[in-house]
Amino acid sequence: MNAGKIVIVGAVRTPIGAVGGGLAELQARPLATHAIKELLNATGIDPKLVQYTSFGWVMQDPRSPNLAKTAAELAGVPHTSPGTTFHENCASGGAAVHDIARRLMLSEIEVGIAGGVESMSNVARYLFAGRIKSQLYGDLPLVDGLFGALTDANVGKNGELMGLLTERLVEKYKTSRAEQDEVALQSHSNAIKAWADGYFAEYVVPVEIPQKKGEPVFVKKDEGPKAVTADKLKAAKPYFKPEGGTITTMNASTLNDGAAALLLTTDATANKLGLKPLAELKAFHNVGVPREYMGEGAFKVIPPLCAKAGVKATAVDYFEINEAFAAVVAAAYHDIDGLKPATVNQWGSGISLGHPVGATGARQIVDMVHQLRRREKRLGVTTRCVGGGIGSGEVLLRV
Repeated sequence: MNAGKIVIVGAVRTPIGAVGGGLAELQARPLATHAIKELLNATGIDPKLVQYTSFGWVMQDPRSPNLAKTAAELAGVPHTSPGTTFHENCASGGAAVHDIARRLMLSEIEVGIAGGVESMSNVARYLFAGRIKSQLYGDLPLVDGLFGALTDANVGKNGELMGLLTERLVEKYKTSRAEQDEVALQSHSNAIKAWADGYFAEYVVPVEIPQKKGEPVFVKKDEGPKAVTADKLKAAKPYFKPEGGTITTMNASTLNDGAAALLLTTDATANKLGLKPLAELKAFHNVGVPREYMGEGAFKVIPPLCAKAGVKATAVDYFEINEAFAAVVAAAYHDIDGLKPATVNQWGSGISLGHPVGATGARQIVDMVHQLRRREKRLGVTTRCVGGGIGSGEVLLRV
């Protein structure tokens, strides 16, 4: 079944807030609703034409069951349009985009919304013992859900923090501390320059935060990018492996809040509805990798992804390889022939912009769509590593 080219006709995101920062008052559902509402406004499409919504959200909880359906409906999409919420760890937002693309390819729908959201500021603490054993007396411990999200419970006897898993990657690919710090330095520098040059301003949608007293406050910019220096990076102590480690809080991604949303359709439907395509979703792909080396998924996915699109990695104008850790990008330089810093993360990534895990995949695609257009380049690749051992990515072609 051939539905034609899959095209992106709208792409917006919220600013990315620091954990406990400017967006902390909003739970995931209102953040997602805001992104969808602004997407509809940006494209001018009649919400009644949206036939399906898929959204990624990692730290799901009972306050917003099947967030994708509810967030879309509250943004103006009719209640007759279904929705599905995806949990694929750090690839959740990408998984939502892949899902809508598949529905379009199968001619199941003609127009769909995909995106992702995370409010790491509002992740719950859990009481696991109450339902599975009698607890007549004694204390019941609360478990921090956010800390759990940063751990792979299936590695070793007691689980292992993602940062420790990535120290394994450092050893495997022999990436130095200096290489990692340079990745972090460039990430912040590139993100700051992109904001200063006005690249983000036209599609990063401000978020209104009501106040108990006085006028609302608007969060308009990413809270993460900082004017760090090589000396500050060098002075940071290893965090996950104090003796002999290389990963610090400054060359790893941060904890964040944010949402991103895209409107997808086919080229034929876009023409019929008078919607201007921004980019073609040329290909998407996932690979599996050992969970002990989950970080390598972000670059192991690149060769088969590019092969699927019929392009060579050396022909790609820009990559965004998510900086869950700088070590991931540094290892990619060791593994992918021809990959150069001048083409990677030129608008920043997880270390500088932030890593709201459920939103990141969609956020990367949104940013790459606009990066290709604003810098008049043709071909972009977005990838990410995924806890549990997955690599996920997309090839985007400016049209």
